[in-house]
Amino acid sequence: MPTFSLARDAISIAGLRAFVVLVALLVSAVLSIDLITNSQGLVAYTLLLLGYLYAETRNLWKSETHLFWINPVVLASIFTFVMAFGVTNVLYFMPEDVVGLVGLEPVATPWMNQLMLLVVLGACAMWLGYSSGVGRNIGRMLQRSRVLRKWVSSSVRVNMPALYAYLAISLMTRLLAIKLGLFGYSSNYDQAIAGAAYTQYLTMAQSLGQLALVGVAMRCFAPPRSALSDRRLIWLVLGYEVVFGFLSGAKSAVVMPFIIVGIVHYSQRNRFPRWLIPAVVVGVMAAYAVIEPFRVARSEDPGFVDTNLGSIAATMISASSMDADDGGGRASTGLSFLARSNLTYVASLGIEYAANNELPADSPKFLDDILLAPAHALIPRYLWGSKSLQNLGFWYTNQIMGLDMISATGMSPFTYLNFAGGPLAVILGFLMVGILQRGLFDGLRYFGGGGLIVLLGLLGTLVNIDSAFNSFFVAIIRFLPILVVAQYALVERPRRPCAA
Repeated sequence: MPTFSLARDAISIAGLRAFVVLVALLVSAVLSIDLITNSQGLVAYTLLLLGYLYAETRNLWKSETHLFWINPVVLASIFTFVMAFGVTNVLYFMPEDVVGLVGLEPVATPWMNQLMLLVVLGACAMWLGYSSGVGRNIGRMLQRSRVLRKWVSSSVRVNMPALYAYLAISLMTRLLAIKLGLFGYSSNYDQAIAGAAYTQYLTMAQSLGQLALVGVAMRCFAPPRSALSDRRLIWLVLGYEVVFGFLSGAKSAVVMPFIIVGIVHYSQRNRFPRWLIPAVVVGVMAAYAVIEPFRVARSEDPGFVDTNLGSIAATMISASSMDADDGGGRASTGLSFLARSNLTYVASLGIEYAANNELPADSPKFLDDILLAPAHALIPRYLWGSKSLQNLGFWYTNQIMGLDMISATGMSPFTYLNFAGGPLAVILGFLMVGILQRGLFDGLRYFGGGGLIVLLGLLGTLVNIDSAFNSFFVAIIRFLPILVVAQYALVERPRRPCAA
Protein backbone atom coordinates (compact mmCIF):
# COMPACT_ATOMS: atom_id res chain seq x y z
CA MET A 1 0.00 0.00 0.00
CA PRO A 2 2.75 2.58 0.81
CA THR A 3 4.46 1.73 -2.50
CA PHE A 4 1.21 2.34 -4.39
CA SER A 5 0.73 5.65 -2.58
CA LEU A 6 4.26 6.81 -3.47
CA ALA A 7 3.75 5.84 -7.11
CA ARG A 8 0.47 7.74 -7.20
CA ASP A 9 2.15 10.82 -5.66
CA ALA A 10 4.96 10.60 -8.22
CA ILE A 11 2.44 10.56 -11.07
CA SER A 12 0.49 13.48 -9.62
CA ILE A 13 3.60 15.61 -9.05
CA ALA A 14 4.81 14.87 -12.59
CA GLY A 15 1.41 16.01 -13.82
CA LEU A 16 1.72 19.16 -11.72
CA ARG A 17 5.07 20.01 -13.30
CA ALA A 18 3.68 19.54 -16.79
CA PHE A 19 0.67 21.70 -15.90
CA VAL A 20 2.88 24.49 -14.49
CA VAL A 21 5.06 24.54 -17.62
CA LEU A 22 1.97 24.68 -19.85
CA VAL A 23 0.44 27.52 -17.83
CA ALA A 24 3.73 29.44 -17.92
CA LEU A 25 3.90 29.07 -21.70
CA LEU A 26 0.23 30.08 -21.97
CA VAL A 27 0.88 33.26 -19.97
CA SER A 28 3.80 34.03 -22.30
CA ALA A 29 1.54 33.52 -25.32
CA VAL A 30 -1.26 35.79 -24.09
CA LEU A 31 1.31 38.43 -23.15
CA SER A 32 2.74 38.33 -26.67
CA ILE A 33 -0.65 39.22 -28.17
CA ASP A 34 -1.48 41.82 -25.52
CA LEU A 35 -4.48 40.03 -24.04
CA ILE A 36 -3.20 40.89 -20.56
CA THR A 37 -0.96 43.69 -19.32
CA ASN A 38 2.64 43.24 -18.19
CA SER A 39 1.58 43.87 -14.60
CA GLN A 40 -1.05 41.15 -14.84
CA GLY A 41 1.53 38.83 -16.38
CA LEU A 42 3.95 39.47 -13.51
CA VAL A 43 1.20 38.70 -10.99
CA ALA A 44 0.35 35.48 -12.86
CA TYR A 45 3.96 34.29 -12.99
CA THR A 46 4.57 35.19 -9.35
CA LEU A 47 1.48 33.33 -8.10
CA LEU A 48 2.27 30.37 -10.35
CA LEU A 49 5.82 30.17 -8.96
CA LEU A 50 4.73 30.46 -5.33
CA GLY A 51 1.89 27.95 -5.72
CA TYR A 52 4.10 25.44 -7.50
CA LEU A 53 6.91 25.61 -4.93
CA TYR A 54 4.40 25.26 -2.10
CA ALA A 55 2.96 22.12 -3.72
CA GLU A 56 6.42 20.60 -4.25
CA THR A 57 7.58 21.23 -0.68
CA ARG A 58 4.32 19.95 0.78
CA ASN A 59 4.60 16.79 -1.31
CA LEU A 60 8.21 16.27 -0.15
CA TRP A 61 7.16 16.69 3.49
CA LYS A 62 4.89 13.64 3.15
CA SER A 63 7.85 11.32 2.48
CA GLU A 64 11.00 13.03 3.82
CA THR A 65 10.67 14.82 7.15
CA HIS A 66 14.15 14.05 8.52
CA LEU A 67 16.30 17.21 8.31
CA PHE A 68 13.58 18.66 6.07
CA TRP A 69 14.37 22.28 6.86
CA ILE A 70 18.00 21.95 5.87
CA ASN A 71 17.22 20.02 2.71
CA PRO A 72 18.98 21.99 -0.06
CA VAL A 73 16.07 21.83 -2.50
CA VAL A 74 13.68 23.24 0.12
CA LEU A 75 16.03 26.07 1.10
CA ALA A 76 16.88 26.85 -2.53
CA SER A 77 13.16 27.12 -3.26
CA ILE A 78 12.95 29.72 -0.50
CA PHE A 79 16.11 31.76 -1.07
CA THR A 80 16.85 31.44 -4.80
CA PHE A 81 13.22 31.53 -5.94
CA VAL A 82 10.68 32.78 -3.37
CA MET A 83 12.79 35.58 -1.90
CA ALA A 84 14.40 36.83 -5.11
CA PHE A 85 11.51 36.40 -7.57
CA GLY A 86 8.41 35.65 -5.51
CA VAL A 87 7.15 37.56 -2.48
CA THR A 88 9.49 40.51 -3.10
CA ASN A 89 7.77 41.24 -6.43
CA VAL A 90 5.24 43.14 -4.32
CA LEU A 91 7.68 46.05 -4.76
CA TYR A 92 6.40 46.65 -8.29
CA PHE A 93 2.86 47.24 -7.05
CA MET A 94 3.68 49.71 -4.27
CA PRO A 95 3.09 53.47 -4.55
CA GLU A 96 5.68 55.28 -6.66
CA ASP A 97 6.84 57.54 -3.82
CA VAL A 98 7.54 54.48 -1.66
CA VAL A 99 9.54 52.35 -4.11
CA GLY A 100 11.27 55.49 -5.36
CA LEU A 101 13.15 55.54 -2.06
CA VAL A 102 15.04 52.41 -3.18
CA GLY A 103 15.54 53.54 -6.78
CA LEU A 104 12.76 51.45 -8.37
CA GLU A 105 9.59 52.21 -10.27
CA PRO A 106 6.25 50.41 -9.83
CA VAL A 107 6.37 49.18 -13.42
CA ALA A 108 6.39 45.68 -14.89
CA THR A 109 8.24 45.34 -18.20
CA PRO A 110 7.98 42.66 -20.92
CA TRP A 111 11.54 41.61 -20.07
CA MET A 112 10.63 41.02 -16.44
CA ASN A 113 7.95 38.61 -17.63
CA GLN A 114 10.39 36.85 -19.95
CA LEU A 115 12.72 36.47 -16.99
CA MET A 116 9.90 35.09 -14.81
CA LEU A 117 9.19 32.45 -17.48
CA LEU A 118 12.81 31.30 -17.13
CA VAL A 119 12.49 31.32 -13.35
CA VAL A 120 9.41 29.05 -13.45
CA LEU A 121 11.14 26.69 -15.90
CA GLY A 122 14.22 26.65 -13.66
CA ALA A 123 12.14 25.80 -10.59
CA CYS A 124 10.47 22.87 -12.36
CA ALA A 125 13.84 21.63 -13.65
CA MET A 126 15.43 21.80 -10.19
CA TRP A 127 12.68 19.76 -8.57
CA LEU A 128 12.67 17.30 -11.47
CA GLY A 129 16.41 16.81 -10.99
CA TYR A 130 15.99 16.36 -7.25
CA SER A 131 13.33 13.69 -7.65
CA SER A 132 15.18 11.85 -10.43
CA GLY A 133 16.88 8.51 -10.01
CA VAL A 134 20.21 10.08 -10.98
CA GLY A 135 20.38 12.11 -7.77
CA ARG A 136 19.44 9.07 -5.67
CA ASN A 137 22.13 6.99 -7.37
CA ILE A 138 24.76 9.64 -6.65
CA GLY A 139 23.68 9.60 -3.01
CA ARG A 140 24.00 5.81 -2.80
CA MET A 141 27.38 5.97 -4.49
CA LEU A 142 28.63 8.46 -1.90
CA GLN A 143 27.27 6.29 0.92
CA ARG A 144 29.26 3.33 -0.40
CA SER A 145 32.43 5.35 -1.03
CA ARG A 146 35.44 3.81 0.67
CA VAL A 147 37.14 7.20 0.84
CA LEU A 148 34.23 8.82 2.68
CA ARG A 149 33.79 5.82 4.97
CA LYS A 150 37.44 6.12 5.94
CA TRP A 151 37.67 9.91 6.27
CA VAL A 152 34.23 11.04 7.47
CA SER A 153 33.42 10.36 11.12
CA SER A 154 29.92 9.68 12.39
CA SER A 155 30.81 11.15 15.79
CA VAL A 156 29.67 14.53 17.10
CA ARG A 157 32.60 14.78 19.53
CA VAL A 158 34.80 17.74 18.62
CA ASN A 159 38.60 17.81 18.76
CA MET A 160 39.12 20.98 20.82
CA PRO A 161 42.78 21.64 19.81
CA ALA A 162 41.69 21.57 16.16
CA LEU A 163 38.78 23.92 16.91
CA TYR A 164 41.09 26.45 18.58
CA ALA A 165 43.55 26.11 15.69
CA TYR A 166 40.78 26.87 13.18
CA LEU A 167 39.83 30.00 15.12
CA ALA A 168 43.45 31.15 15.28
CA ILE A 169 43.98 30.58 11.55
CA SER A 170 40.79 32.44 10.65
CA LEU A 171 41.77 35.39 12.86
CA MET A 172 45.29 35.62 11.44
CA THR A 173 44.11 35.42 7.83
CA ARG A 174 41.41 38.03 8.41
CA LEU A 175 44.00 40.41 9.86
CA LEU A 176 46.31 39.60 6.95
CA ALA A 177 43.52 40.26 4.45
CA ILE A 178 42.90 43.65 6.08
CA LYS A 179 46.62 44.44 5.92
CA LEU A 180 46.66 43.56 2.21
CA GLY A 181 43.50 45.57 1.53
CA LEU A 182 41.55 42.46 0.52
CA PHE A 183 39.01 42.21 3.33
CA GLY A 184 35.32 42.42 2.55
CA TYR A 185 33.80 45.64 1.33
CA SER A 186 36.88 47.62 2.37
CA SER A 187 38.89 46.15 -0.50
CA ASN A 188 38.99 47.84 -3.87
CA TYR A 189 38.90 46.51 -7.42
CA ASP A 190 42.59 47.05 -8.23
CA GLN A 191 43.71 45.26 -5.07
CA ALA A 192 41.35 42.38 -5.77
CA ILE A 193 42.71 41.95 -9.31
CA ALA A 194 46.30 42.16 -8.09
CA GLY A 195 45.67 39.53 -5.43
CA ALA A 196 43.54 37.23 -7.59
CA ALA A 197 46.16 34.44 -7.47
CA TYR A 198 45.84 33.98 -3.70
CA THR A 199 42.60 35.67 -2.62
CA GLN A 200 40.66 32.40 -2.74
CA TYR A 201 43.10 30.80 -0.30
CA LEU A 202 42.67 33.68 2.14
CA THR A 203 38.91 33.33 1.83
CA MET A 204 39.04 29.60 2.54
CA ALA A 205 41.25 30.14 5.60
CA GLN A 206 38.92 32.85 6.91
CA SER A 207 35.94 30.49 6.58
CA LEU A 208 37.53 28.18 9.15
CA GLY A 209 35.97 30.50 11.73
CA GLN A 210 32.50 29.47 10.54
CA LEU A 211 33.58 25.83 10.53
CA ALA A 212 34.72 26.22 14.13
CA LEU A 213 31.32 27.73 14.96
CA VAL A 214 29.65 24.64 13.45
CA GLY A 215 31.91 22.43 15.56
CA VAL A 216 31.30 24.20 18.86
CA ALA A 217 27.54 24.37 18.16
CA MET A 218 27.47 20.63 17.48
CA ARG A 219 29.39 20.01 20.70
CA CYS A 220 26.96 22.24 22.58
CA PHE A 221 23.67 20.90 21.19
CA ALA A 222 24.40 17.20 20.73
CA PRO A 223 23.13 15.00 23.56
CA PRO A 224 23.77 14.74 26.44
CA ARG A 225 23.24 18.18 27.98
CA SER A 226 26.10 20.58 27.26
CA ALA A 227 28.52 21.84 29.87
CA LEU A 228 28.57 25.49 30.99
CA SER A 229 32.00 25.92 29.39
CA ASP A 230 30.58 24.84 26.00
CA ARG A 231 27.73 27.35 26.26
CA ARG A 232 30.20 30.12 27.08
CA LEU A 233 32.43 29.11 24.19
CA ILE A 234 29.62 29.17 21.66
CA TRP A 235 28.72 32.74 22.65
CA LEU A 236 32.37 33.80 22.31
CA VAL A 237 32.75 32.24 18.85
CA LEU A 238 29.36 33.59 17.77
CA GLY A 239 30.35 37.09 18.90
CA TYR A 240 33.69 36.81 17.10
CA GLU A 241 31.99 35.88 13.83
CA VAL A 242 29.37 38.64 14.13
CA VAL A 243 32.01 41.32 14.84
CA PHE A 244 34.01 40.37 11.76
CA GLY A 245 30.75 40.17 9.83
CA PHE A 246 30.20 43.85 10.58
CA LEU A 247 33.81 44.70 9.74
CA SER A 248 33.50 42.91 6.39
CA GLY A 249 30.73 45.29 5.34
CA ALA A 250 28.57 42.36 4.18
CA LYS A 251 25.11 42.24 5.75
CA SER A 252 24.77 38.50 5.18
CA ALA A 253 27.99 37.92 7.16
CA VAL A 254 26.34 39.54 10.20
CA VAL A 255 23.27 37.30 10.09
CA MET A 256 24.93 34.08 8.94
CA PRO A 257 26.50 33.12 12.31
CA PHE A 258 23.04 33.08 13.94
CA ILE A 259 21.68 30.97 11.09
CA ILE A 260 24.60 28.53 11.40
CA VAL A 261 23.96 28.02 15.10
CA GLY A 262 20.22 27.63 14.49
CA ILE A 263 20.76 25.05 11.74
CA VAL A 264 23.15 22.99 13.87
CA HIS A 265 20.62 23.14 16.74
CA TYR A 266 17.94 21.84 14.36
CA SER A 267 20.18 19.06 13.04
CA GLN A 268 20.81 17.78 16.58
CA ARG A 269 17.44 18.38 18.27
CA ASN A 270 15.01 18.39 15.32
CA ARG A 271 13.75 21.88 16.13
CA PHE A 272 15.00 25.41 15.69
CA PRO A 273 15.79 27.44 18.82
CA ARG A 274 13.09 29.94 19.83
CA TRP A 275 15.57 32.82 19.72
CA LEU A 276 16.58 32.26 16.07
CA ILE A 277 13.97 34.40 14.27
CA PRO A 278 14.25 37.36 16.70
CA ALA A 279 18.06 37.16 16.46
CA VAL A 280 17.96 37.16 12.65
CA VAL A 281 15.53 40.09 12.56
CA VAL A 282 17.64 42.13 14.99
CA GLY A 283 20.77 41.15 13.06
CA VAL A 284 19.28 42.33 9.76
CA MET A 285 18.17 45.64 11.27
CA ALA A 286 21.56 46.22 12.90
CA ALA A 287 23.37 45.29 9.69
CA TYR A 288 21.38 47.79 7.64
CA ALA A 289 21.77 50.50 10.28
CA VAL A 290 25.56 50.10 10.45
CA ILE A 291 26.73 48.78 7.09
CA GLU A 292 24.75 50.93 4.65
CA PRO A 293 26.16 54.24 5.98
CA PHE A 294 29.62 52.62 6.25
CA ARG A 295 29.57 51.73 2.55
CA VAL A 296 28.72 55.32 1.64
CA ALA A 297 31.39 56.73 3.96
CA ARG A 298 33.98 54.26 2.69
CA SER A 299 33.43 55.49 -0.87
CA GLU A 300 33.28 59.20 -0.08
CA ASP A 301 35.91 59.59 2.67
CA PRO A 302 39.34 60.37 1.10
CA GLY A 303 41.00 59.66 4.44
CA PHE A 304 39.67 56.10 4.67
CA VAL A 305 42.49 53.57 5.04
CA ASP A 306 41.36 50.16 3.82
CA THR A 307 44.44 48.39 5.19
CA ASN A 308 43.93 49.43 8.80
CA LEU A 309 41.55 47.68 11.19
CA GLY A 310 41.23 50.80 13.36
CA SER A 311 40.31 52.96 10.38
CA ILE A 312 37.64 50.49 9.24
CA ALA A 313 36.11 50.25 12.71
CA ALA A 314 36.25 54.02 13.32
CA THR A 315 34.65 54.80 9.97
CA MET A 316 31.90 52.27 10.63
CA ILE A 317 31.09 53.68 14.07
CA SER A 318 31.17 57.34 13.03
CA ALA A 319 29.16 56.74 9.85
CA SER A 320 26.41 54.82 11.64
CA SER A 321 26.14 57.43 14.40
CA MET A 322 25.92 60.29 11.88
CA ASP A 323 23.34 58.38 9.88
CA ALA A 324 21.24 57.84 13.01
CA ASP A 325 21.16 61.61 13.55
CA ASP A 326 20.30 62.34 9.92
CA GLY A 327 16.57 61.80 10.27
CA GLY A 328 14.00 60.79 7.66
CA GLY A 329 13.82 60.81 3.91
CA ARG A 330 15.18 57.29 3.67
CA ALA A 331 13.73 53.88 3.01
CA SER A 332 12.80 51.79 6.01
CA THR A 333 14.85 48.71 6.84
CA GLY A 334 12.02 46.46 5.68
CA LEU A 335 11.72 48.21 2.33
CA SER A 336 15.50 48.17 1.87
CA PHE A 337 15.54 44.45 2.65
CA LEU A 338 12.86 43.76 0.04
CA ALA A 339 14.74 45.80 -2.57
CA ARG A 340 18.06 44.08 -1.84
CA SER A 341 16.47 40.65 -1.96
CA ASN A 342 14.55 41.15 -5.20
CA LEU A 343 16.35 40.54 -8.51
CA THR A 344 13.47 40.67 -10.98
CA TYR A 345 14.13 44.07 -12.52
CA VAL A 346 17.94 44.00 -12.42
CA ALA A 347 18.11 40.48 -13.83
CA SER A 348 15.64 41.35 -16.61
CA LEU A 349 18.06 43.95 -18.00
CA GLY A 350 20.34 41.12 -19.08
CA ILE A 351 17.42 39.33 -20.75
CA GLU A 352 16.65 42.49 -22.71
CA TYR A 353 20.30 42.99 -23.65
CA ALA A 354 20.70 39.40 -24.88
CA ALA A 355 17.57 39.72 -27.05
CA ASN A 356 18.68 42.94 -28.73
CA ASN A 357 22.49 42.83 -28.83
CA GLU A 358 25.44 40.63 -29.63
CA LEU A 359 27.77 40.20 -26.68
CA PRO A 360 31.04 42.13 -27.12
CA ALA A 361 34.18 40.10 -27.76
CA ASP A 362 35.58 40.86 -24.30
CA SER A 363 32.45 39.60 -22.49
CA PRO A 364 32.64 36.67 -20.06
CA LYS A 365 32.65 33.24 -21.71
CA PHE A 366 29.47 32.02 -20.03
CA LEU A 367 29.14 28.55 -21.56
CA ASP A 368 32.89 27.91 -21.65
CA ASP A 369 33.19 28.76 -17.95
CA ILE A 370 30.50 26.21 -17.09
CA LEU A 371 32.13 23.49 -19.18
CA LEU A 372 35.57 24.30 -17.76
CA ALA A 373 34.35 24.45 -14.14
CA PRO A 374 36.29 21.30 -13.09
CA ALA A 375 39.52 22.76 -14.46
CA HIS A 376 38.80 26.15 -12.84
CA ALA A 377 38.26 24.39 -9.53
CA LEU A 378 41.44 22.32 -9.57
CA ILE A 379 44.09 24.35 -11.42
CA PRO A 380 45.59 27.25 -9.40
CA ARG A 381 45.63 30.66 -11.01
CA TYR A 382 49.42 30.94 -10.81
CA LEU A 383 49.57 27.93 -13.18
CA TRP A 384 46.78 29.27 -15.40
CA GLY A 385 47.25 32.98 -15.84
CA SER A 386 44.37 33.43 -18.28
CA LYS A 387 41.77 31.78 -16.01
CA SER A 388 38.53 33.78 -15.70
CA LEU A 389 38.67 36.47 -13.02
CA GLN A 390 35.02 36.06 -11.98
CA ASN A 391 34.39 39.80 -12.28
CA LEU A 392 30.90 39.27 -13.70
CA GLY A 393 29.30 41.75 -11.33
CA PHE A 394 31.52 44.59 -12.52
CA TRP A 395 30.96 43.64 -16.18
CA TYR A 396 27.18 43.58 -15.66
CA THR A 397 27.21 47.02 -14.03
CA ASN A 398 29.27 48.58 -16.80
CA GLN A 399 28.13 46.74 -19.94
CA ILE A 400 24.51 45.79 -19.28
CA MET A 401 23.35 48.54 -16.93
CA GLY A 402 25.49 51.19 -18.65
CA LEU A 403 26.86 52.62 -15.40
CA ASP A 404 30.39 53.98 -15.35
CA MET A 405 31.25 52.97 -11.82
CA ILE A 406 33.17 50.28 -9.94
CA SER A 407 30.35 48.28 -8.39
CA ALA A 408 29.33 44.64 -8.67
CA THR A 409 25.72 43.81 -9.55
CA GLY A 410 24.20 40.36 -9.21
CA MET A 411 22.57 39.31 -12.49
CA SER A 412 20.90 36.12 -11.14
CA PRO A 413 21.75 32.58 -12.33
CA PHE A 414 18.85 32.71 -14.80
CA THR A 415 20.34 35.68 -16.65
CA TYR A 416 23.76 34.00 -16.64
CA LEU A 417 22.35 30.78 -18.10
CA ASN A 418 20.33 32.75 -20.65
CA PHE A 419 23.58 34.30 -21.85
CA ALA A 420 25.12 30.81 -21.95
CA GLY A 421 22.44 29.20 -24.08
CA GLY A 422 18.93 30.55 -23.61
CA PRO A 423 16.01 28.68 -22.00
CA LEU A 424 17.58 25.27 -22.72
CA ALA A 425 20.64 26.23 -20.67
CA VAL A 426 18.37 27.34 -17.81
CA ILE A 427 16.53 24.02 -17.83
CA LEU A 428 19.67 21.87 -18.05
CA GLY A 429 21.53 23.99 -15.51
CA PHE A 430 18.86 23.75 -12.83
CA LEU A 431 18.27 20.09 -13.63
CA MET A 432 21.92 19.54 -12.62
CA VAL A 433 21.40 21.69 -9.52
CA GLY A 434 18.55 19.46 -8.37
CA ILE A 435 20.49 16.26 -9.11
CA LEU A 436 23.50 17.40 -7.09
CA GLN A 437 21.31 18.68 -4.25
CA ARG A 438 19.76 15.23 -3.90
CA GLY A 439 23.03 13.33 -4.29
CA LEU A 440 24.98 15.37 -1.76
CA PHE A 441 22.12 15.59 0.75
CA ASP A 442 21.46 11.84 0.72
CA GLY A 443 25.12 10.94 0.54
CA LEU A 444 26.52 13.19 3.28
CA ARG A 445 23.82 13.05 5.95
CA TYR A 446 24.30 9.26 5.98
CA PHE A 447 27.66 9.76 7.73
CA GLY A 448 26.37 11.38 10.92
CA GLY A 449 28.20 14.25 12.61
CA GLY A 450 31.13 14.51 10.22
CA GLY A 451 28.87 14.22 7.19
CA LEU A 452 26.64 17.00 8.53
CA ILE A 453 29.66 19.28 8.92
CA VAL A 454 30.60 18.70 5.27
CA LEU A 455 26.98 19.19 4.18
CA LEU A 456 26.65 22.44 6.14
CA GLY A 457 29.90 23.64 4.59
CA LEU A 458 28.38 23.17 1.14
CA LEU A 459 24.87 24.33 2.06
CA GLY A 460 25.36 27.95 1.01
CA THR A 461 26.44 26.83 -2.46
CA LEU A 462 23.54 24.40 -2.80
CA VAL A 463 20.90 26.83 -1.50
CA ASN A 464 21.73 30.31 -2.73
CA ILE A 465 22.57 29.66 -6.37
CA ASP A 466 25.15 32.26 -7.33
CA SER A 467 24.73 34.74 -10.19
CA ALA A 468 28.00 33.34 -11.55
CA PHE A 469 26.40 29.97 -12.22
CA ASN A 470 29.66 28.23 -13.07
CA SER A 471 30.79 28.82 -9.48
CA PHE A 472 28.13 26.32 -8.33
CA PHE A 473 30.18 23.49 -9.83
CA VAL A 474 33.54 25.08 -9.00
CA ALA A 475 32.63 25.36 -5.30
CA ILE A 476 31.40 21.76 -5.02
CA ILE A 477 34.44 20.28 -6.77
CA ARG A 478 36.88 22.45 -4.84
CA PHE A 479 35.36 22.48 -1.36
CA LEU A 480 34.03 18.93 -1.00
CA PRO A 481 37.49 17.34 -0.52
CA ILE A 482 38.70 20.31 1.57
CA LEU A 483 35.70 20.01 3.89
CA VAL A 484 36.20 16.26 4.23
CA VAL A 485 39.80 16.84 5.36
CA ALA A 486 38.78 19.73 7.62
CA GLN A 487 36.12 17.67 9.43
CA TYR A 488 38.59 14.77 9.73
CA ALA A 489 40.75 17.00 11.91
CA LEU A 490 37.81 18.64 13.71
CA VAL A 491 35.72 15.58 14.63
CA GLU A 492 37.04 12.85 16.88
CA ARG A 493 36.88 9.25 15.73
CA PRO A 494 34.15 7.12 17.36
CA ARG A 495 35.52 5.16 20.29
CA ARG A 496 35.70 1.44 19.62
CA PRO A 497 34.38 -0.82 22.37
CA CYS A 498 37.09 -2.62 24.33
CA ALA A 499 37.41 -6.34 23.75
CA ALA A 500 36.02 -8.47 26.52
